[in-house]
Amino acid sequence: MAQTLREIVGERVLLLRRRKGLTQPELAQQTGMGISTLNRIEKGHQSMAMDKVVALVQVLGTTADYLLGLSEEPDRGREALSAATPAPPPKRPRPRKTAPVG
Repeated sequence: MAQTLREIVGERVLLLRRRKGLTQPELAQQTGMGISTLNRIEKGHQSMAMDKVVALVQVLGTTADYLLGLSEEPDRGREALSAATPAPPPKRPRPRKTAPVG
């Protein structure tokens, strides 16, 4: 049977938390969530809001793609991330309107 998204996220949060040497209370405090909420997330019993996903990504030093099971690379560097995102095109200056001569 395939894992649910909650189970994938939970396993990866647990794995990354342990790799960082953090306890549940420490990670919960650093991400602004309750210990029981983090426990339910790690067990795959609770989903979370996007702001909590972002907080976990930042504290655990990973990517949202990895956390959500879309990538197998847990610590893709920020340089690689910015290289994969194309820069926006430069803005063209607007022509100035001139006052009528008269």
